[in-house]
Amino acid sequence: MSNRDENIEITSGDLLSMLIRYILCLIFPPLAVFDKGCGTMLLVFAFTIFGWLPGTILAFLICLRDKNYFRSDSRQG
Repeated sequence: MSNRDENIEITSGDLLSMLIRYILCLIFPPLAVFDKGCGTMLLVFAFTIFGWLPGTILAFLICLRDKNYFRSDSRQG
């Protein structure tokens, strides 16, 4: 099996949802990760209580880790 880069097509819907999620990371970080599960949302909320910046950084990290629009995983099994 060889790992090769494939062209990734980003639709306008993907771009819009990505943009909205990153804006939510800046405005209210727990809302940006609401679909990742209750534990993740509570963790981001706790970080946000300690300070806006730690909550924002954690929300950005979770969103970047969850959906990487520039790389695809093309494993077939």
